[in-house]
Amino acid sequence: MLTQVADIYVRLSSEDRDKRFVTEESESIQNQKTMLVNYCVEKGWQINGIYADEDYSGADANRPAWQQVLKDCEEGRCSIVVCKTQSRFSRDMEMIERYLHGKFPEWGVRFVGVVDNADTNVKGNKKARQINGLINEWYLEDLSENIKSTLRSKRKNGEFVGSFAPYGYLVDPVNKNHLIVDEIAAPVVQRIFELCIQGFGYVSIAKMLNDERIPPPCEHKKMLGSRYYNGNYEKNSAPEKTWSDSAVCTILRRFEYTGALVQGRQEVVNYKTGKRRKKPESQWDIVEHSHEPIISTETFFRAQEIRQTRGKSQKIPGGSCYALAKKVFCGDCGNTMWKMSYQLRDGRYQYLCCRTRKTANGICKNEHSIRLDELEEIVVREINQLLALYYDRKQIGKLAWQNKDKKKEKSLDAQIKEMENTVKRLRSRLPQMYADKLDGIISAEEFTVFRERYQSEALKTEKRVRDLKTMLSACTDSKMPPDTESVLKKYRNIETLTFDIANEFISKIYVGRLQENHQREIKIEWKI
Repeated sequence: MLTQVADIYVRLSSEDRDKRFVTEESESIQNQKTMLVNYCVEKGWQINGIYADEDYSGADANRPAWQQVLKDCEEGRCSIVVCKTQSRFSRDMEMIERYLHGKFPEWGVRFVGVVDNADTNVKGNKKARQINGLINEWYLEDLSENIKSTLRSKRKNGEFVGSFAPYGYLVDPVNKNHLIVDEIAAPVVQRIFELCIQGFGYVSIAKMLNDERIPPPCEHKKMLGSRYYNGNYEKNSAPEKTWSDSAVCTILRRFEYTGALVQGRQEVVNYKTGKRRKKPESQWDIVEHSHEPIISTETFFRAQEIRQTRGKSQKIPGGSCYALAKKVFCGDCGNTMWKMSYQLRDGRYQYLCCRTRKTANGICKNEHSIRLDELEEIVVREINQLLALYYDRKQIGKLAWQNKDKKKEKSLDAQIKEMENTVKRLRSRLPQMYADKLDGIISAEEFTVFRERYQSEALKTEKRVRDLKTMLSACTDSKMPPDTESVLKKYRNIETLTFDIANEFISKIYVGRLQENHQREIKIEWKI
């Protein structure tokens, strides 16, 4: 009688909670191995290999040890596959049918499940195996839904459910669903946001951190003993793992640093394949004040605004943006003003010129450039005038936002009254139309058409009334906006214009064409 050769396969899908060390096998895996080895010895089967997959789902077709067992079967290195139960081999009904009832008979391989008595050599056992396979798949599907429901509930309650904390935080050792500040990495996060607000780009920030030999996020996690793995990072061919521009960008985009939990960005499409898809931002689970913030919400949104406005063409040699980057536009065509530099006798100077003029000559009449330092002097002077008005209490009433435009107020008030009368007139027609329908003057279809038309017009007019009332309220409000005062209080007198200062005060600047008297109109749109 030929000696039977067996492959022993064991699997554990849940997280190992009975390990003392990461490198150890879990107690469940050890018990499975011991039981199956003893079983093979009792049957007199020779053991070809013992294969184990830890932390793998029974529906995962890419389990490494499982794939090796299939390879042994196909190449004839074993004649029996032994598992604790059929579900240890697979919980996917499709896989059960494909291998236990398809490929294994073709390869001459027998499958044995010790505990549930699954045995492909027993013909009457097939229906039981199929029923077990179906039950196992149902179990997996129900388990997937239960896990999703539990995680969804935790996310809604502001509990952290991720495997690894974002850079700058640690998982609380007392409560794994709570984040605490990493005192080593948090200052790095703060500095990245500060550099961004100052106008430095991703590459420049990454270079600074690398020059200072600050460990990048993946290396920092490894230093803390984390099992975190990033495939793209591991492929880095540099002798030393370094910060990248993408790592800086990722940090700058994370709202979690304001103390909010942002989870549920993706969802599992199929529990069998584990494939995920991104969810729209409106469906993310965001719970504020879930943990201690590293930066303020104001700092985060300022950084986002700068990220959206800065451009590669706006850099200065030091790697940061010049003060008025992405804020200067042509007063004639509205296109952006490009920065250039010219070498003159007394040095090299930077200029701004209309982009349309440079790319489509003859279309825009704003032909002459303007020196960047001269424009910055004008802006500094205008900002200082605002500051002087703010600090001069005698002049405070002359500030633009406190001037009451009586003519505009009167016009808005008249429009509001007129439109309110229009709404009343439209609403009053509905009862009359209903009476006309009852008297047979108009048909039911005509009534429906007229009613919808009048109701639509009334709703539009009511919305316009609300908008006009908001405008009127803004005109009559003599109080200075809180955000304006908070900006003005930060400065007394500005000597040099920086990217940060310009971004707080200015929305856009329009530079008009040079007139015959060598003057040009420069219009500043203020943020405050």
